[in-house]
Amino acid sequence: MLASEAEKRIGKINDQVKDLWAYCFEPADNPFFQYYFSKHYEPEHTLVGEENGKVLTTVHLRQYALCVRGAELPVSYMVGVATHPIARRGGLGGQLLGAALTELRRRHQGLTILMPSKAAFYQQYGWDLYAHQWVRTMPLEELRPLSGKELAYGLLAGEEEWTLLAPVYEVYTKKLSGYAVRGEKEWRRLLGSFTAEGVQVAYVHDEKGNVEGYMAYKLGEPEIMVSEMVYTTRRAQKSLLNYLYNHRSQGETIRWNEGLQDTSYIFHPNGKQGYATMPFMMSRIVDVVDAFAQVPTRSLAESNGQGEMKKVITLGLTDTLAPWNTGTYRLTLGGSRMSAEKISEMPDNAEATITIGGLSLLLMGRLDASDLVYEGRLQASDEIVTILDSVFPRENTYINEWW
Repeated sequence: MLASEAEKRIGKINDQVKDLWAYCFEPADNPFFQYYFSKHYEPEHTLVGEENGKVLTTVHLRQYALCVRGAELPVSYMVGVATHPIARRGGLGGQLLGAALTELRRRHQGLTILMPSKAAFYQQYGWDLYAHQWVRTMPLEELRPLSGKELAYGLLAGEEEWTLLAPVYEVYTKKLSGYAVRGEKEWRRLLGSFTAEGVQVAYVHDEKGNVEGYMAYKLGEPEIMVSEMVYTTRRAQKSLLNYLYNHRSQGETIRWNEGLQDTSYIFHPNGKQGYATMPFMMSRIVDVVDAFAQVPTRSLAESNGQGEMKKVITLGLTDTLAPWNTGTYRLTLGGSRMSAEKISEMPDNAEATITIGGLSLLLMGRLDASDLVYEGRLQASDEIVTILDSVFPRENTYINEWW
């Protein structure tokens, strides 16, 4: 059967999307490129910008469930944001991001996330960093005082053993905010990408076979890269580091990422070198009304130890990229949600004003209202700040999804 003109056009667009990815990110012969475009590329979740039949800019909207303050939210993780050099510095990237927000609003996704190559580019459009990671680099020889031998080792045999890892991840993330919820589909996708890129997964377990920690690592270079290290006990982390210490003949240094909430650095014997924080993930409000409806609050009764109270606040903000957000909102707090009703198209005469990025950080839990006042992102009375601090307290934010 001959392909229709529409099918030919779609095929041509898909080819150009691949070409642009290969130009800006991994080349076509890269294992991840081949894995992604053979198994996980979704044209229905990809936006493109064209001129004269040539794709000049793209964004891939990866579909995730994000746990924010204990609630699972449907979000799009924007990856592969790319503009061809012939069209850069002409505003096309901003137009694409605006179009993506319009699409996500249609889907009633209140928040969106992305991993920036340069945060400044996205900050101008209302994104702000909600998750950093510890990055720790040291010679393998220096791991010895940080390691332990209490647990036994295992090496993951394949995707079907994802169930060994899932309980560890669930415990690790239980008290965190902003992380990706992983079911079987997500685990198999992740482990499949590890296999494609030559990444191995080791785990540690007790004498009864209970897995307490795991890590994804790659050999072959002087520096052994660990892209994910997750554990439920400190002895599990020490055992994982001991496993890496046993690779001294296969590498010179080790680099691993952890959640910023980890405090083991307090007890490290040599903490003046090899420690850094890495900007990891940014978030943004797509639609103010949807975001407030989807993100839970801590009830005033719980925070004040009194009977349930109802509070009403007016909040104003301006959003140049997503103009539907600009205006004044009546925020009504009751129970475990704060509802938002737009009462004016102008952000004037509101009791409090906030930046669109500041609002995202407040809802995600990265900063509380007092922090945002200090940073100049929120202007409000002490009474309103106290209320917002009570219902949107700070959280330990974390995520480790790379695509």
